[in-house]
Amino acid sequence: MKSVKVFFKSVYAASLVAAFVLMMTVDTLARQAYSTQEFSVSDNSNIEVRTSGGSIEVFGENTDEVRVEMYVRKRGKLLDQGDTDLDEWDIRIEKQGSTVYAIAKREGRSWGNNNLSISFKVYAPVKSKTDLRTSGGSLHLENLQGDQMARTSGGSIEADNIGGDIKLKTSGGSITINDIEGTVEANTSGGRIRAENVTGGIDARTSGGSITLERVSGNVEAKTSGGSIEAEVLDPDDFIELRTSGGSITVYVPKDLGYDIDLGGNRVRADLHNFQGELDKNDMEGKMNGGGTKLRARTSGGSINLKYL
Repeated sequence: MKSVKVFFKSVYAASLVAAFVLMMTVDTLARQAYSTQEFSVSDNSNIEVRTSGGSIEVFGENTDEVRVEMYVRKRGKLLDQGDTDLDEWDIRIEKQGSTVYAIAKREGRSWGNNNLSISFKVYAPVKSKTDLRTSGGSLHLENLQGDQMARTSGGSIEADNIGGDIKLKTSGGSITINDIEGTVEANTSGGRIRAENVTGGIDARTSGGSITLERVSGNVEAKTSGGSIEAEVLDPDDFIELRTSGGSITVYVPKDLGYDIDLGGNRVRADLHNFQGELDKNDMEGKMNGGGTKLRARTSGGSINLKYL
């Protein structure tokens, strides 16, 4: 009997500890945001976010509100309103018409606030268009319907589950794209590009990394000066254009479709299938299955591999 009482006392004590930890965790999470503001909106709202030195995240939800959470960090540590003031920053979080603005701009250059960065996390209706810009952080878009634009000078970009056309540009990071029903423009000067499940076509360009395209459809253009290209095109449209100066190219296409082929590199490898034209060690030019989609791949620093799905 005594052991049973001890057992229940232990369970009760453990429950109190768990409840306390949960309460402290919720309280900590609630205090992480420097400020939070909410705005009632209708479908097809616009979200415009600007900051320097911080990241931007936008998440689509089944809601009729836009919630803007602002985070302030100094040397990586989250601050609250009791830790610092933002007198030398121009902060504007407001709604005008159908657009919600979240803008943080540093006005002064004093040493005291040079280490501060301001980030935004936005929760918005699924049918929202975004225009996001930061000069010093990463960008993330997820679960949105509509055209999206995101630009950064110093971080990576990630876009997931977007129904609309997207334009992504960074000078200092990688770009990762998943599940896009629309056209994609992805441009980076300092990283790799990886895209999966794009149905509207893609234009991917990088000066400093590889390009990997999996399960893409539509017109495909991929160019890099510093890496390899691998492209899996499930349903090609008018053209597939692949070019690199510093690596090999591997392209997978449906076997039974028609192609106008122009391949050139240090070595060209292809399984011939109903092909008419010219083929040697370094070049392949002609028509497959009577011609159709223009398939052009060129490299000066590697091989070309043509394979079939």
